[in-house]
Formats: sequence, structure tokens, C-alpha cells
Amino acid sequence: SMNPIEDDLIFRVGTKGRNKGEFTNLQGVAASTNGKILIADSNNQCVQIFSNDGQFKSRFGIRGRSPGQLQRPTGVAVHPSGDIIIADYDNKWVSIFSSDGKFKTKIGSGKLMGPKGVSVDRNGHIIVVDNKACCVFIFQPNGKIVTRFGSRGNGDRQFAGPHFAAVNSNNEIIITDFHNHSVKVFNQEGEFMLKFGSNGEGNGQFNAPTGVAVDSNGNIIVADWGNSRIQVFDGSGSFLSYINTSADPLYGPQGLALTSDGHVVVADSGNHCFKVYRYLQ
Repeated sequence: SMNPIEDDLIFRVGTKGRNKGEFTNLQGVAASTNGKILIADSNNQCVQIFSNDGQFKSRFGIRGRSPGQLQRPTGVAVHPSGDIIIADYDNKWVSIFSSDGKFKTKIGSGKLMGPKGVSVDRNGHIIVVDNKACCVFIFQPNGKIVTRFGSRGNGDRQFAGPHFAAVNSNNEIIITDFHNHSVKVFNQEGEFMLKFGSNGEGNGQFNAPTGVAVDSNGNIIVADWGNSRIQVFDGSGSFLSYINTSADPLYGPQGLALTSDGHVVVADSGNHCFKVYRYLQ
């Protein structure tokens, strides 16, 4: 459908490239409470920051051998303090930068095998999805481990290549379990609460889910990577709807977030851009 009325797309930003506002394999997405969109531009080894209306603001991590040099940023989150949390897959740690892009510290070094997604919970703890180790770490911002849970497998408390995380208002942790084609919810102690999804193309089914976000009503928005679509579920995992992406189809969507003005932003990795969609909560 080329009729924009039938499509939820508001705008898209980016093409393949190495310059400001261009991307090569963008991955994680975050949105700040003060109207910014943050993109982990993985193969360009930087994080790029835009306003909610898609204007390029800044980028950092791009060059040099500085202590904060990013190797392969895959996940990004914004701490309530304003600090920017970045999962660096190849460095096997999580870097923390100030809001203006100055490197502060790293956590998880020597403990993480392949961190992919990061999120921040209601206590200001940093949730890290270890894609390679198939587990989830919860850190204090100083790097002390609060808890870790999960192992490789297809059981309720197991993962196969987990990707991203979101936290709901009950401080429950929502994880996309990529190769198990499901979404799993845990409490802050890491105890299993529920899971939903199975492999397929139908409503509520997944072909390798990636990005995840939660709205103020507890609805769960999921990027369905292999099916190149975005699905919306209620807090108990019942399918509600799709976000209509048909006019400008997604190609391997990755990270996903809700902007401070209530839109959904998704990394359209295969198209080397990010897209912002209308979203009715």
C-alpha cells in the first residue's frame, strides 16, 4: 500500500555510509526522556544521537585509541543520571559515557562474553543481555554484580542467543530469546514469570525476535527480525496488533524503543536507517 493513511511511518533517517547521519549495521536503539534518540551504529563503531524529529545532533566513539574507543557497539541505554550505557560486543564489556559523550568507565570486563542488549531498571541497575553466554547480568553502575541468571538451552530459564531487554513498571525484565523464537519475562531476582511466542509467521509468532520496548500501559512491542515486522502484545503476552510498516518495508529490524513523544523508533538494519512510527497506546 502506497497510501500513507494506511501506514504508520512518520519518517526515516539514514542511508548506508560512514558520515554523520549515515549507518553501517545499526543495532540497538534508546530514547531519552529529554527528546533524544540514540543509535548504536555497530560497524561504524560509534553512537549517533538525534532529536525526536530526526535531526542529527552528535556522535561519539568514532575514532582514535582513546580508552572509550568502541569496537562493536550493539546495545545502548540511557541511565536516569543522563549517562549513556553501551554494550560493546567485541570488547566484551559495557562502556559508560556522560550525556555529552565523554568516556567515564567500563563494567563487566572479564565477566561478559558477548553483550548485546542493555537496559536500565527502576533501581538504576544496568541489565546486560549476554548473547554469547546466553544469560542476563544485572550490575550496579559501579560494576558490582547484583545477580545473573540464565544458561544455554530451550527451557523457561534458558536462552539461545538472547538479544535485547526492556523493563516494565513492575521492574520485571523482558528478554527477546532470538533462536528460541520467544519473549521471556523475569522478575528483578531473575525468577521466571512467563514466556510467549513460537516459531512461525502468524499473529504472536516469531522468526527470531530482536528489539523490545514497553509502553506506559505495560504493552510489549517486539521487533520480529526474520519476519521483518513489529508486533504489539499486552503484558501477559497476548497478541494485540501490528505496527503497519507495509509502505516502506523493514528489512531485518533490530533495536526498538519508545520515544519521549510516544512514537516507536526501530533500527531498520538491512536498510541502514532508523524509522519512526505512529503508535497508539
